[in-house]
Amino acid sequence: TTGVPETSASFSSGGFSNFFGTPSYQVAVVNAYLAKLGNTNAGKFNRSGRAFPDIAAMGDNVEIVFQQEAGLVAGTSCSSPIFASIISLINDRLISAGKPVLGFLNPFLYGTAASTFTDITTGNNPGCNTNGFPAEAGWDPVCLFFVPLLPP
Repeated sequence: TTGVPETSASFSSGGFSNFFGTPSYQVAVVNAYLAKLGNTNAGKFNRSGRAFPDIAAMGDNVEIVFQQEAGLVAGTSCSSPIFASIISLINDRLISAGKPVLGFLNPFLYGTAASTFTDITTGNNPGCNTNGFPAEAGWDPVCLFFVPLLPP
């Protein structure tokens, strides 16, 4: 990490779908979060919707280099490729070892792998005339500012 405290990104998204229901692999963590949330923002989101994000990665002050010029950028357009590249590197190692690739990760991320990530418990994602959802211990519907890479 950079020495900067890890916190959620106030410019981020996160929440619950109005179109898709909560998948089985999310039920326990989503129910635990909703219990802590209580009546906060009651009636302003679908408590039975598919929750997002599943995982979050660094999304601010990401250094890029284009035509030999370095600069800092921000947004989910940074976070998604960062996480995808980590999974690609893991899959590359697995293939090199003659093992199957990771495949559909969501049940694994909410189960066995959940304890391997840094849990961000500060900040929120304000919007829609609310303070948004607060980052809490355990899963929450808030994207992050900084997260470390997966262990080797």
